[in-house]
Amino acid sequence: MDGLDLLKKHWNADKQFPQIDSSEIRIMLRRSSSSIVRWIFFICCLEFTLWLALSLFLPVEKENLLFFQITDGIYNIVFYACIFYFIFQFYTLLVQIKSTNNTRKLMESILAVRNNAHRYIRFNLLAAYAAFGLQLIQLIAKEYLKGEPWGSMIFFIMLASILFVAFGLLFVWLYKLYFKVIYGFLLKRLNNNYEELTRLEKEDI
Repeated sequence: MDGLDLLKKHWNADKQFPQIDSSEIRIMLRRSSSSIVRWIFFICCLEFTLWLALSLFLPVEKENLLFFQITDGIYNIVFYACIFYFIFQFYTLLVQIKSTNNTRKLMESILAVRNNAHRYIRFNLLAAYAAFGLQLIQLIAKEYLKGEPWGSMIFFIMLASILFVAFGLLFVWLYKLYFKVIYGFLLKRLNNNYEELTRLEKEDI
């Protein structure tokens, strides 16, 4: 529990608890928001490092077809470039939140963090779907190029498609659960800060 949550708890439990002015509450909200965005930034960096390490050190069968080598290369470049972009955006917003003393700008930065986080989550889920789709297409193409009889080839493609779709849906579901638990918790706290700032702004009008 951070200082702001502790303060609210005392207010609810003890009506005689000393009151503090709105400027001090704003400072606490800014610090709390900065801490939350810092966690989001660190988690994104860890995810980026993990994916990069897996791609570099995990043994992968070398693709023989030039077309699929190119598509895999393009996918990796786009994926890591986009992840780096999101990380840079989180870092920029973190610096803005830490340095601003303006409540309106702080609220705008919090909204920008939320929007960036939602785009980041959607991108990761789409990237997961695309990765499984590319792998399935490559598997079907390899089976076709083997020149197997049409009957056995169709059976293999249908079986592989079912397994890929089932495993892909399970993976994406777990991926969604991960984002919901980790980022959902942080974004909920950030949203609470935004609502508190909105309340303070209305009281000052």
